Amino acid sequence: MHVSRHAVLSGVDGSGKTTAVKILESYLSLYGSVCVHWFRGSHLFSSALSRFLHGFSALRGSCNPYYEICVPRRLRSIWIFLEFVSLLPHVLARSILRRLCRFLLCDRGLLDFIVWIIATLGYPAFLDTIYGRFLLRLASKEGPIYLYADLEVLARRADVPRSFIAKELAVYSILAKYVTRCRINTGIQGPREVLKDVLKCLEKANH
Repeated sequence: MHVSRHAVLSGVDGSGKTTAVKILESYLSLYGSVCVHWFRGSHLFSSALSRFLHGFSALRGSCNPYYEICVPRRLRSIWIFLEFVSLLPHVLARSILRRLCRFLLCDRGLLDFIVWIIATLGYPAFLDTIYGRFLLRLASKEGPIYLYADLEVLARRADVPRSFIAKELAVYSILAKYVTRCRINTGIQGPREVLKDVLKCLEKANH
C-alpha cells in the first residue's frame, strides 16, 4: 500500500470531511492500524470560555454560530492567544499518534483553524499577525486535502447559517490555492469517487 501515512482532510462545514475520513479509515484498516483525530475550532480553554460568555446578553451574536457569541475587537488579541493555546494539545496528540499508528487520518487541520479564526472574528488581517504567518506555514507543511462543494450544496448539508458557510467558503477558496495538496469537489461525486480521489492524492504525496 504505497500511500502517505498521514492525511489531513480540510474544508467547509458540510463538505464531507467526516464521511470521507470514515470511509478511508475502513479501507486503510485492511493494511494496518489506523488512528483518527478530530478537532473543531475552539477547544479546552476557549471552548469553556465561549460557553461562559454566552451567558452575557451583550456578547451574544452570530459571529460564532456554534456558541452564538461575538468577541469584542478589544479582546481579539487575547482571544486569539487562548484559541492558539487550546490548539497546542491537539497538535501534540497528532504528533504522538503518528508514531503509534501506521495511518493517521485527521478530520480538520491547521488550515481549518486559520479559517475558523478569520470567520468567527471577522479578522482577515489575522494572516498578517505572528500567529497567522506561523500557522499558515505549518498548514502548508501539513499538505491538507481540500474538500469543497458549491454553496447551495454546503448550505443543505451543514447545521450552521448559510451566511457563515459563505464566509468560510470565501476564505477557504483563497487559502486552499496556496497550502493544499489536492482539491476534491464532493458536491458532484459520490463517496466511492471521493475515496478514489483521496487515495490518488495520498499516492502522489508518497512519491
